[in-house]
Amino acid sequence: MSVLRVLASTLRPPPGDRHGPLVPMLVTLTFLTGVVDAVSYLMLGHVFVANMTGNVVFLGFALAGASGLSAIASLIALGAFLLGALAGGWLGARHAHRGKLLRAANVIQAALILLALIVALLAHEPLHSGLRWVCRTRPRSASPCPS
Repeated sequence: MSVLRVLASTLRPPPGDRHGPLVPMLVTLTFLTGVVDAVSYLMLGHVFVANMTGNVVFLGFALAGASGLSAIASLIALGAFLLGALAGGWLGARHAHRGKLLRAANVIQAALILLALIVALLAHEPLHSGLRWVCRTRPRSASPCPS
């Protein structure tokens, strides 16, 4: 079997595959978490929102006194991650099929993103006010905050 055929069967599994849509959804989520982390790191004040390893490292640096890093931002990201992990564990205990579990998690995540978008659009402050909050929690010299 050629490499392209294996790739195609991996990204588009046949109906009735024992893992369902799990593999293509995981590949898509892997790509998207990289994009989300790149954007969040550059625009939200050097904090990762999709992968937590960097936040733990940045928390350690901030607690050790490194300039340009916010312990508060890292702690908020870690706390939100823990809440999501608890919700994922609760959801996982109710679904036996991993593909269906991933589908349910994606539906919930899409609903939460839609809710966040609605809240942001209905907010009385401009959307960049979140960046102002991040800038208040970080030193003045840290980008992307205006000096």
